[in-house]
Amino acid sequence: MMRWGSIIFSLPVIFLLSQYGWELSIVNDCLEQGLSYDFDLEKCVTGEQDLHSPYYARHTLWVNSMLLLSVLGSVLMTVAMIQRGMKRD
Repeated sequence: MMRWGSIIFSLPVIFLLSQYGWELSIVNDCLEQGLSYDFDLEKCVTGEQDLHSPYYARHTLWVNSMLLLSVLGSVLMTVAMIQRGMKRD
């Protein structure tokens, strides 16, 4: 149970950070080309964009479900540590 808890704890956060980094990379590529990024259309556009919405605001359900899954993993790890007890190997 400890192994599964560790996996369920870490993978959603790693996945979310990867998605955020991927999007940030796309936005930076647009800015380097002298364009701006439209977060609603999810593509590079010409002109100035004043509105920047955070990743969390655009993908609220997805981010919350991944973080909830991570909390479930931490609960599984905690239960496994309690079941294992305070023995030293």
